[in-house]
Amino acid sequence: MAMPLRADAVLEGIETLKKVVGEVVGVYDSPDWLVAEILGDLAGWDEVDEDVLRRAVELNSSKLHDMFRRNLQLYRPGRSSIRKAAPYLVAELLEAEGLEPAFIKLNGAILPAAYRGRNLYTPVVPVVEAKRAVLSRLSALARYPGAYVVASAADGVPGLRLEVRRIQRPPYYYAVVDGLGRALERAGAIRARRDGVAGRLYAFWRSYRSRGYLVLAGREVGGVVVDVLAVGLGKYGAVAGASRRKINRLSKFLDEVYEL
Repeated sequence: MAMPLRADAVLEGIETLKKVVGEVVGVYDSPDWLVAEILGDLAGWDEVDEDVLRRAVELNSSKLHDMFRRNLQLYRPGRSSIRKAAPYLVAELLEAEGLEPAFIKLNGAILPAAYRGRNLYTPVVPVVEAKRAVLSRLSALARYPGAYVVASAADGVPGLRLEVRRIQRPPYYYAVVDGLGRALERAGAIRARRDGVAGRLYAFWRSYRSRGYLVLAGREVGGVVVDVLAVGLGKYGAVAGASRRKINRLSKFLDEVYEL
């Protein structure tokens, strides 16, 4: 008679399952329903190793690929999604330049910035659309000449050229700002405080982006706005300052909800 799997063996199996799903499907995800389905099918096995899990995933690969494609099509980012994600996309560029990205609150807005040390930051202001609130924000920053960088995709708003490119594989969309590194080398800095919540949301963003998920910002799910939403085989959301009622509602639509 086969012995039931120990708790540590189950946890190890779940991590191995994520690895195998990532290699077969392209996203390192294993929502509860998939874990139950795969490990349930293998419950009678005396030994479950990576080869066995791989075979089980491969047998279900067609269904999993179809499900993942449907999720990607359903949550394909549009202009609004890109505008909301722009601060995170810029933070990724700062990391690519070898700088420490941070988020600061300045003139009532949360902005991505390069950390310069000793509470000094160089904000990088992404402009996707020339909306009134964005233009007002830029006007307010005029009091810090030379201490910030504007990355603009909007005609009529001067700055470094911001381009968001879409592709058919992870990370699905990303930003390009030519000359950002040189502009940051020339720029000064502003004394400010970090916004911890925005930093934690970005950590959630980066964690899921690195594992092949489509990650979005400010997406509405079940009538509730999710600060950051990660879409794979399952759906996972990070929210800040949401009421318990909203958290409970989101739990009906998402596989996991993280309250930050």
